[in-house]
Amino acid sequence: MVAAIAGSAILNGILKNFFQRVRPDFHRLIEIGGYSFPSGHAMNAFTVYSIVSFLLWRHIPSRLGRWTLIIISSVMIVAIGISRIYLGVHYPSDIIGGYFASGFWIATAILFFQYYQEKRYNKNIKQEKEIS
Repeated sequence: MVAAIAGSAILNGILKNFFQRVRPDFHRLIEIGGYSFPSGHAMNAFTVYSIVSFLLWRHIPSRLGRWTLIIISSVMIVAIGISRIYLGVHYPSDIIGGYFASGFWIATAILFFQYYQEKRYNKNIKQEKEIS
């Protein structure tokens, strides 16, 4: 979880410095510095809620509980993205770009996690066979 969140923040900084898109200058409700694309809040929200959902999924036994988890996570992700547009600090494309970048990062992190878990499981099975 820590690696996913830290990696998302690092990726966001790299992408912001690469694209260097200026923030909207109309209808801004708050003042904020830095570049606009991709939205750091959108990326962080997508990363945090996605990784928490991924980690909690297998511990929730009921279908209703799992649906509730996904719905709450989705609503929070979308609400945070919309709030950034409402505040006038991001274009809609900044939010969508943040979601896509975070989705790519989370998919990569989950693949590495699953690979590590499988490798560890196979190592334990091999050690148990050697002991018996």
